[in-house]
Amino acid sequence: MGNIAQNKPTVSSSYVKPYTAANAVSGTITPFSRWLCNTTPGWLYVDLGIPTWVNRWVVRHMPVAGWRTPDYYNCDFKLQGSNNTTSWIDLDAVVGNSLSITDRTTSAQNFRYFRVYVTKGLKTNTQMASIMEFELYPAPPTSPYLTNLTPSAGTLSPVFNRTTAAYTATVDNSVSAITLTPIAEDVNATIKVNGIVVRSATASQPVNLNIGSNTITVNVTSQIGGLVQNYTVTVTRLASNYLSGLTAQAGTTNVPLAPAFNKDTLGYTDSVGYDVASITVTPTAENSASTITVNGIAIASGSASAPINLNTGSNTVTIVVTNAGNLRTYTLTVTRADSTYLSALTAQSGNTAISLSPTPFVKTTLGYSATVGFDVSGVTVTPTAESSSAVITVNGSTVASGQPSASISLVIGTTTIPVVVTASGVTQTYTITITRVDTSLTGLAIMGMPGNSPMTLAPGFQSAITAYTSTTSKGKVVVTPRIGATGSIIQVNGTTVASGSPSAQISLTGKTTITVTVSLNGIATTYKIVVN
Repeated sequence: MGNIAQNKPTVSSSYVKPYTAANAVSGTITPFSRWLCNTTPGWLYVDLGIPTWVNRWVVRHMPVAGWRTPDYYNCDFKLQGSNNTTSWIDLDAVVGNSLSITDRTTSAQNFRYFRVYVTKGLKTNTQMASIMEFELYPAPPTSPYLTNLTPSAGTLSPVFNRTTAAYTATVDNSVSAITLTPIAEDVNATIKVNGIVVRSATASQPVNLNIGSNTITVNVTSQIGGLVQNYTVTVTRLASNYLSGLTAQAGTTNVPLAPAFNKDTLGYTDSVGYDVASITVTPTAENSASTITVNGIAIASGSASAPINLNTGSNTVTIVVTNAGNLRTYTLTVTRADSTYLSALTAQSGNTAISLSPTPFVKTTLGYSATVGFDVSGVTVTPTAESSSAVITVNGSTVASGQPSASISLVIGTTTIPVVVTASGVTQTYTITITRVDTSLTGLAIMGMPGNSPMTLAPGFQSAITAYTSTTSKGKVVVTPRIGATGSIIQVNGTTVASGSPSAQISLTGKTTITVTVSLNGIATTYKIVVN
């Protein structure tokens, strides 16, 4: 574009007739077509009508029309700009000019008024200034292009290119709004996103997205030249493929999920006991148009799945929600505990089995009992676990599966023995309640007959000792037992005897064994005396 100052309105600080300021923008080079003032500083300005970007200015001095060089050059002057003719800004300066044509390029400046301000005029007479022609040239247009355009969600397709105007992007249903960050080639360009001004390299205001297609416009106007480049981004927000609810059930009992359900959380866990062999899950879709599969089997939204069998340990259930071809996968990891059951439970006194009630053993029956006589002062317990990973304690001490515990002392009365089975962090407790009945003697004496000759027992009598020997020269003996528990029945060689009373005389033949049996509530303890 050519000289934009030509024939534009001009104003000067002063002039010598007929050398008015208008002569300096006439486009004519003749000795009489010039501006002349006889006082410096002196100036003339051009009104371009509107603010205009200018980056080149030219001053043609008197020698271009034939005057002698260098006497008729203007020496010192500068270019100034204003938008109101009262406040002027220095844009460029020339000092000690030695050219008949001053042709200068500056950074682009945007003003309505431009003026030449002469501080030192003609070399031959610095109080006078004269300009043959003052020219202004517009700055070339700056770029209206972007160098990049980035969405806050999704990816542009195709990859951004400054000259490609149309783009698409797809975002998840969860993205309800999006921003665009444009970067302009010309940092001073004006950028608008959906009509709202956005600075280069700054995110736009959020643009709300409807389900489906949304068109966002980006308009870039160059700072210089007013060139416009339009871009469009068509953002598709997918329909919901979320769940609005997810529950798990063991029979009719809800199994709590961890964490609590949230549609944005895709992974869940829960733990169930060994007794839970299967579960169902009930997923509910947020969008009624979605389809749901559980472990690959389609089910209706809000309906329970078919039973899902559980192995001990970890089991993964996959719930896939599909809408318009867009898949979202939730997973539920169910941990089924190892068995905390016993497969067998026995009790022994020495090598003698103690009968537990109820019988036979049933793994789901947790309480057992037994009644023993006074002569049973301790028992061992042998538990066998159903699971090889189970840990067993008997009376608080660890016992290997299938092995007897240490001996457990029994008190007169009731002794409760806990058997705890632990597997996968879950415990189950069996109890054995053993009642030790007091069928003891508190005293036992023997005399030779006739003559009531006292005899010595070996060892000396103790309630807990049930076997004795004694020696006599008599042909008969009597035995006098005493009991500790009221209600006990004493029999000597099968004949009932009152506590503290002597038995009938017992004839001796060589080595004779005499039995003294104490019974209570069907439990009996037998003491024996071998008489020589």
